[in-house]
Amino acid sequence: MNFLFNMLNHNPKGQRSLEDVIGIIGHQLRELGHTAVWDKKNDQFLMGEAGINVIVEGFTPPVIEIMAGARARGCRFVILATEEPTEKGFNHGVDPEMVMRQRMFPEAARYCEGIIHLVPGKRVTDWYGQFAPAAYTELGFARTLVRLSPQEPVYDFGFFGSVSRRRMGILNKLAKRSGRKDAVRYIGDFPDQETRDRQIREARVVVQLRKVEAMGLVSSSRCNTALCVGRPVIAEPHELSAPWDQIVSFASSTDHFYNLAVMARMNWQSLWYDQFKRFREMLPADACIGKALRDIGVMR
Repeated sequence: MNFLFNMLNHNPKGQRSLEDVIGIIGHQLRELGHTAVWDKKNDQFLMGEAGINVIVEGFTPPVIEIMAGARARGCRFVILATEEPTEKGFNHGVDPEMVMRQRMFPEAARYCEGIIHLVPGKRVTDWYGQFAPAAYTELGFARTLVRLSPQEPVYDFGFFGSVSRRRMGILNKLAKRSGRKDAVRYIGDFPDQETRDRQIREARVVVQLRKVEAMGLVSSSRCNTALCVGRPVIAEPHELSAPWDQIVSFASSTDHFYNLAVMARMNWQSLWYDQFKRFREMLPADACIGKALRDIGVMR
């Protein structure tokens, strides 16, 4: 089957922030023998039986009008939903944009055949399932995702993603615990993937941190990316840690997190090997995106 990803409803920064998610799913589809194309500049749709258009959530009235017109011409859509629905809006309503995005979502869902969401839990599936067949997928393994390099690290710890006061506070404390001024490599502003991968490899260990206190969801794309470029992950406590709590190292408390991270810098290579082995075995493509597509009825 042919799958064409479309991010016309996201600005350039938003498109860069989604490159990992789209690429991971695309590589998994190829692992299963499908054709998958993802290009952030794509603004076209597959028509009729040519295949499935995967459009990433983040809808506005003009984009919904485009979907409606394309659907009337026979286009088939699956929505990839990246956010957690709550009573206050996506992601607990801490951002006005997320409140608006949750409000607009049902209108866009009228034109799709199914919804694949990245936030685990029956509650999330039930919310999306009000509007179309919905299923959860994990960002799992594909052989072509692995991009190892002999590059030697110079920092103890690395973090990539959007900045927040909470994250910076934890990184500063971690640097003090390590006793080195150059202990932390922070990567912000969503650089291109090749540059970002090179910067991640400058660190021995990638840390997984919640952006705000209320955020309980672990970033599966961050865990996946770190492991695929050859770096282990140490995560602070998360309420929604499964299945990654069986793959990477989660701390039981904030103080335990600092201790785990400081110890991990000394045996980072063997730690990565163990985590990567579990990742590869637990999250094959068919158990992730393959199952999700079967659950929403797009594939048998």
